[in-house]
Amino acid sequence: MVVQKWKERSGLVAWLQAGSGIYLALFLLFHVGAVLFGRAALKLDTNFYYAAAGFVLMPYKLFFAPYYFFSVCALFTHLGCAIYWQVEARSLTVRRLAMGAPAAVGLIAALLINLALAGMLHPLDIPAKYLTIYQ
Repeated sequence: MVVQKWKERSGLVAWLQAGSGIYLALFLLFHVGAVLFGRAALKLDTNFYYAAAGFVLMPYKLFFAPYYFFSVCALFTHLGCAIYWQVEARSLTVRRLAMGAPAAVGLIAALLINLALAGMLHPLDIPAKYLTIYQ
């Protein structure tokens, strides 16, 4: 869809929708691949600890923090764009709320998820078997 409509796209919302869709597609490709690799090759339960292990060790947290943060933001932005197109005939205020409210919720959710994975919202004792994959 991104390639087909590339030259027809105009306006900030259209570009946000395309950009967030591309990021989501790439995130899902890599994320599902990492989960399947963790289960099949590493024989690990790909649970919260599997994700959090990358948040506590340098330099991996420099990759994983923005990776997860932007994926959550992209999801909510993409949803906001879809809602925006549904209310396109309404007032500018309604359209801005349709786009902005999901994006704001996404920012908050992304921040909370990153803080939780980094162990900043609760004590986090990651089992050694999850940490060894990064050493």
